[in-house]
Amino acid sequence: MLEIAEAVPRTVRASDGRVTGYYEYGDPNGTPVVALHGTPACGAGFAWADRRARTRGIHLLAPDRPGIGDSDPWDPGGHLTVNRYPPLLSAFADALEVQRFSVIGYSGGGPYALAAAHALPDRVRGTAVVSGAGQVGVWASVDDFEATDRRLTQLANRAPGLARAVLALSARFSRVAPQTSLRFAQIEMSKADRAVIAGFPSARAALAVFTESCRRGAAGVVDDYAALGRPWEFAVEEIAVPVRCWHATTDRVVPIRHSEELVRRIPGAQLSRWDDGRHLAIVDHVGEVLDALTEIAS
Repeated sequence: MLEIAEAVPRTVRASDGRVTGYYEYGDPNGTPVVALHGTPACGAGFAWADRRARTRGIHLLAPDRPGIGDSDPWDPGGHLTVNRYPPLLSAFADALEVQRFSVIGYSGGGPYALAAAHALPDRVRGTAVVSGAGQVGVWASVDDFEATDRRLTQLANRAPGLARAVLALSARFSRVAPQTSLRFAQIEMSKADRAVIAGFPSARAALAVFTESCRRGAAGVVDDYAALGRPWEFAVEEIAVPVRCWHATTDRVVPIRHSEELVRRIPGAQLSRWDDGRHLAIVDHVGEVLDALTEIAS
């Protein structure tokens, strides 16, 4: 059984008045590492990392992206792309009086972690991308994703109102009938990922990463899908911050070739392969990732 910490939602207000919802795990006096969640998800999804961060002296900060959980939505206007996120992450760190930090980007959080590495080289000490989604329209395609993510990414860009309705209904159902909802979710999962889910203490705990993301509605999650379905609008080849990637060899949610192509493009980047089919492999291997970030930052 996984050891799951209590995921306590917190908020912080930046100097410009913007509110960011976030969660914190590990050692509150430790070395700061910012963990960027996947999609559809939120910072509550890193509760299983608490003990392993604490034993390593790491303060794990997990912010919710705009419109997700308790975070204010994106500012109106302009084309919504991944490269709009680093200034918001920088303001979040300022509000918590964190000057320098490392970043973990898991799955859909990977592109945002790379955007931070590109835009904030004076603040980001090292970047870990785990099971990271590739850049759609450059070396990746929406068709590469598993069925549900593929459909939601397409809807988010073509019919966002419908996408919001679908996700809001799904989140409501997950809160009311978590066991049934989880059974439906497991239909698309690999056997290896279902084994990870079986380690959670309850269906409600396993689904919190999704249900908490829609705390104030599904619009933020839809925006997240839309941004990930477009080019990132920055050159990964220009990243100078150390980058390490991890990916399961037979990941069915995001294919490993997304990380292989990323590493080929970033000078000095490295890829470690986990020989299984778990998109959720980070749950078991987060200690390895945190150790690598500690080494990079030393």
